[in-house]
Amino acid sequence: MSQKNAEEQLQTALTTTFLANLVFLKEYDNNLYQKVDELSKMINEGIYKEKYALDFIKENGDFDIYDLINDKYLYNQKPKKINNDLVQKVQFDEKESIFTLENIFTIKENFTMDPNIRFDIKNYSQSVQMTISDISKYTNTLKDFLENKKKRLKKIKKFIFIGTLLGRHIPKIAEKVDADLYLVCERNLEIFRLSLFTVDYTVLAKKGVIFSIMDNPIQEEEKIFQFFNINSFDNYLIKFSSTRINVKEYIDYLLSSFMCIKPTSYDYNRYLYTFINRSTKTLNSNYKTLLINKIKNKSSIFKNHPVLFIGAGPSLDENILWIKNNQSKFFIVTIGAAYKKLLQNDIKINLIITLDEKYEELNMNQFDDESVSLINDETLIAASCMTDSRILEKFKKDNLFLYEIFAPFHRRNIELTGFSVGEIAIQLLLNMNVNKLYLIGLDMALNQDTGKSHFEGNSEELTYNFEEENRDVFGLREGLLKVKGNLEKEVYTTAVYYTSIKYIDKYLSLKNDDTNIYNLSKHGAYFNNSIPTKVENINFEDFEDLKFDNKTILNLFNTSSLSFLENNSKSEIQKVINFIRNNIETNFKQYKEQKYTTYEDFLYGTIKQLSLITDYEFKNSSIAYILRNYSQIILPYLSYHFNDLKIKNESKKIEKIKKIFTDQIEQIFYDYMKFLERVV
Repeated sequence: MSQKNAEEQLQTALTTTFLANLVFLKEYDNNLYQKVDELSKMINEGIYKEKYALDFIKENGDFDIYDLINDKYLYNQKPKKINNDLVQKVQFDEKESIFTLENIFTIKENFTMDPNIRFDIKNYSQSVQMTISDISKYTNTLKDFLENKKKRLKKIKKFIFIGTLLGRHIPKIAEKVDADLYLVCERNLEIFRLSLFTVDYTVLAKKGVIFSIMDNPIQEEEKIFQFFNINSFDNYLIKFSSTRINVKEYIDYLLSSFMCIKPTSYDYNRYLYTFINRSTKTLNSNYKTLLINKIKNKSSIFKNHPVLFIGAGPSLDENILWIKNNQSKFFIVTIGAAYKKLLQNDIKINLIITLDEKYEELNMNQFDDESVSLINDETLIAASCMTDSRILEKFKKDNLFLYEIFAPFHRRNIELTGFSVGEIAIQLLLNMNVNKLYLIGLDMALNQDTGKSHFEGNSEELTYNFEEENRDVFGLREGLLKVKGNLEKEVYTTAVYYTSIKYIDKYLSLKNDDTNIYNLSKHGAYFNNSIPTKVENINFEDFEDLKFDNKTILNLFNTSSLSFLENNSKSEIQKVINFIRNNIETNFKQYKEQKYTTYEDFLYGTIKQLSLITDYEFKNSSIAYILRNYSQIILPYLSYHFNDLKIKNESKKIEKIKKIFTDQIEQIFYDYMKFLERVV
């Protein structure tokens, strides 16, 4: 065959592959198809000048990408070796992976505690100890404390390609691992387009694939969350292959995104024995609970009246004098962690919002008796329904209002959901129809000069060293990542703040078009749909001093709250009780009697049993959240343990863990019903 014929055949093969990929993408991911098609048209019409060219390296027998701008080959003219190395590097082990099982599974002590403590949880540590006790029954039974570093996996469930280059390694890796779900990430659309000539991407769609190609940050995060949320029990170990080119920050985004859905952030024991237990008690204690749905439907008090929400971030220190000088222009709302700072600077407070259920921390650092006594008699308090009763008793009862979180007991009420009090407060204020909201101290980022997490003297203040950032450590409060800044291009933040940013972005995406959110925090992160604003640029000529006082808000709250549950709310709760009781007597009883010999059968049967509650009529109920959370903590650990080529005594182990599982789930069922029965 002549060289000319060989080149023609090669060109025909490339074109055929490209067109086949376009047909596939048009059907499978039309948005990505549109991107590629638009780029192709711009190239053909001369609108876009290509930066990369596809080049066949005869000596190597494979394709390379020539960087026209920098005059270099991305594969260094050794594509075959690099592709083979990428394929060889992928093994059925824990290397080159994102491992998400937590240190709580490494505790070797056979941890037990008095089971009766669960009905009177005094502090956060007791809740954690309950979860450790539950988990230790599994870890000690299986004798698996995540120490087997030479483990050979039976199966790789999820796989991520971080960067594609020409993707010649992708089909070979896919054939090798045969994963159930793939994520393909590439920030350069032109490079991805070149890969469409050289690789058949349909091989990834046999099981499932998600493409994130030249996505903006929001789209990228959505794709990552989609990847995590599909078969979430398989997230315990996610293998990846990285080209090391154009992949900067991908691991940060993957890890921080997982932190947003991390099941231990607010686990089932904390939810059941703190939130449900305390909420059902306070509902029977004559405290007034805000019906936020009513406030949203009838409140117009804040139309054109600016509200200043003050958080405890480091930007508060720099603006305290500005707040003091301009306080008469705003209805001022703050949080438990910041109100003492405002009182010390003679700043009036209209509303204090508190979320935390931890008694010791609140009593010592926020609502100590002396500080509470300094709160103005007209200041309103909005506390979560799970606030410790010993804290609630400190406040003037006429000015105290509870708000519901996670899931409402009052029928059709709007519950507030978030990771911290900052996003809870924003959600509450937006539901009060505030249309001019100014944010200060809600940084959700660190002071970019000092590394401090809060204003000077705050009890939760931490200091980070940007120069000694450790990329081997990443947790809710360990490890840093960069996000878009409010008044700066980029700012350092932590995973816990990143989670809150995502909540705030979600709430601001739902705001009314006539609502303006002004973010004044110098060191803060940027929030979608907010307006970055310097305090010196605020024009107070358009402001008027407030024409209403706290009595107006007090009247709004009083007419939009109840100190008891109405009958229609009780009826809804009774339906849940009846459903669970019936489930225990029928489906759960059958599940307990079922024998399983393989883990896959056990996992399938267990998910099927739990889905009878989590996926149908009561999928938005608290019990559904509790069961999902419990399973998202326990099942990934069990899946990891049994994903072992050398597993022994599988059927006997399954019998033991099934007994632990049914005992713990049954206790959850009965305790949950016991708490609900208080209010019906």
